[in-house]
Amino acid sequence: MNGIATLLISRPKTTAAAAAATAALTAAWLASGLGLLGTLTASAVAAAYTAAAATAWRGSLTGRRRREARRSAADTVAYLAADLAAGTDPARAIAAIEADWPRGAATTTRRLATAWVVAAELGAPAAELCRRLAEHLREDEQAAARARAQTASIHATAALLTALPAAGVALGEALGVGAVAFLFATLPGLACLAAAMALQAAGLAWTRTLIRSVGVEAA
Repeated sequence: MNGIATLLISRPKTTAAAAAATAALTAAWLASGLGLLGTLTASAVAAAYTAAAATAWRGSLTGRRRREARRSAADTVAYLAADLAAGTDPARAIAAIEADWPRGAATTTRRLATAWVVAAELGAPAAELCRRLAEHLREDEQAAARARAQTASIHATAALLTALPAAGVALGEALGVGAVAFLFATLPGLACLAAAMALQAAGLAWTRTLIRSVGVEAA
């Protein structure tokens, strides 16, 4: 799983395309008894949902890594402030944190660079500036964590509403209704399927808008 996650981060398009192709071939094999229309529809639906799932997973992984980078950067800035307060030479203090500075903390890097410029040009105490910056970074992370906790129910509701249609189709198939054959191999079924997918996409887009409106990264 870690290998797939790494590939998804480093080569998102290739990994998502490979997963979608695999899902499409598997769906085509499973739906081979539904005729050409049913096979093609099953392949397209499987590929679309797999690509969407891969994209969402990558967004979740990227957001998690970005949050970890910000937390690590805040800790590193705090260590830098402590070193400077202890009288360490600024050049040596900066060199000491370079190896531990996390990737993905571009915003923190800019803020630290700004504080360093202010200290150099205006004579402000670098240790105090770095200490305050570390405090602000931790406060920002705490606020973001509270916002994520408050929007957790929105994530859960979106996941539930996304899974319910598939569960309904599976239940209908178990009861012998022939839901899969209707949806994939008939024109009325295709219309229902297209409408359902469009509504799902609209619902997910609305959910992302709600989450971003409170300043939380949408996964």
